[in-house]
Amino acid sequence: MTPRIEVYCREDASVFRATVPWAGISIATDFGDWPEVDQANCVGLLRLQFADLEEPHSGEKLFDEGDAQSILDFVGEVWSQIEILMVHCRAGLRRSPAVAGALSRIYFGHDAAWFQQGVYEPNMLVYDTLLNVARQRGLFLQARNPRRKRRRG
Repeated sequence: MTPRIEVYCREDASVFRATVPWAGISIATDFGDWPEVDQANCVGLLRLQFADLEEPHSGEKLFDEGDAQSILDFVGEVWSQIEILMVHCRAGLRRSPAVAGALSRIYFGHDAAWFQQGVYEPNMLVYDTLLNVARQRGLFLQARNPRRKRRRG
C-alpha cells in the first residue's frame, strides 16, 4: 500500500492517533516546542526547528538544505513501512503543506492538493529547497512546475 500524507496543525498533531503504521515530521518554530504525540504504531518521528520565513530575518533559523536532507533521509527510511506520513507545523498552513507538497511531487508526481487557494499557502522556500535537494540526489527529475508562482514575503 502506498502511504498517504496528512497535514495537521500543532494542536491536532497532539491528539493524532493511528491504528496503522505511521511516521511523523514535527516542525517547530522554537527548539524544543514540539507537541507530545501518541507513539502507538509510530515507526519514526523526525523533529525539525525552523521559522516560517522565506527570506532571512535576524535571529531566525530558515529552512535549509540540511533540513531537506534530513526529511528526505527520514522519509526514505520509513516510506515502505508506513500507511500514513503525518506532517505538522504550528498552524498547518505553510511549512507542513510545503513539505507535503514537495513529497507528493517526489513520490506521486503531483502536488495540487497542497496548493488549494484559501486552504494552504505553502512556504515556497521549504518546497523549492526540498525539490532541489531531491533533484541533486536523482530522486526527482521533473522541472519545477511553470504554472506554480513563487510567493515572496
